[in-house]
Amino acid sequence: MNYRQLKIFAMCCMVFDHLVRVFPLHQIFGPLADLLWSRGYGGLADWVLDEGVLYIMYIGRLAAPIFVYCIAQGFARTSNVRRYIGRVLLTAVIAQAPYTLFDLAETRVLGVEGDWRETGLNILFTLALALCVLAVHEELKRRKLTLLSPAVVAAATWLAMELRMEGGQGYIILAWVYYVARNRPRLQKALIYIPTVLLSRRGLVLWAAESLGTPEFSMVLRNCLLNVLGNYFGMLVTLGDNGEKGRAGRGFQYFCYAFYPAHFALLALIGFLRPPIL
Repeated sequence: MNYRQLKIFAMCCMVFDHLVRVFPLHQIFGPLADLLWSRGYGGLADWVLDEGVLYIMYIGRLAAPIFVYCIAQGFARTSNVRRYIGRVLLTAVIAQAPYTLFDLAETRVLGVEGDWRETGLNILFTLALALCVLAVHEELKRRKLTLLSPAVVAAATWLAMELRMEGGQGYIILAWVYYVARNRPRLQKALIYIPTVLLSRRGLVLWAAESLGTPEFSMVLRNCLLNVLGNYFGMLVTLGDNGEKGRAGRGFQYFCYAFYPAHFALLALIGFLRPPIL
């Protein structure tokens, strides 16, 4: 899988992840479950609405770690880091309004009145900050101060969380690990990614540990597995990168930048037009 194919796959996963927030899977699979119940397959119907929906949700969780990987790879390949950061940041600013509208549309579909002030910053702000971290890492490396890089990553992660950037609690860590481990063998990467994803999702892991023995443990564990294993599976997908760029020219780059805010705008419109779930 080349860089272009990897990015297209991530975009498809992202669209799926956002689409099911406007058309929830429980509602989509409801008629199938009703049919199974009417035919006497109640157990299978329950599985479809419970385990089946959960497994399908893993598709959406693959997107973010692949996009973070693409950012790290883009940093390694770019000839102008400042211009690269500028493009990502500009797209983040342009996408913020559609991103906010999409968030409001999602809450409306669920029958809840949203507040635009509660919407955080979209993930491109996080990725732009991750690029800055990688730039600082390279400067520290040049000055033989690489041991300070983890502190920079920690500081940037704290800043992303304070500014409520999407994925800010872990995606900067992922970007840094992707970059520093980019030349290692695939098996080593797969092993390195295990503690990385646990650290990046430490809040969920601790939540699951604290919930052990409580009535909500099952729900918390499912949420933890979806977001931890889902991210790890996405990281494993990046191991399929063959190092080739593919036909990822300037036109494809512009398409990717435009696609992010455009798909939010379209899904937000659909979310505002469709009736709420009763």
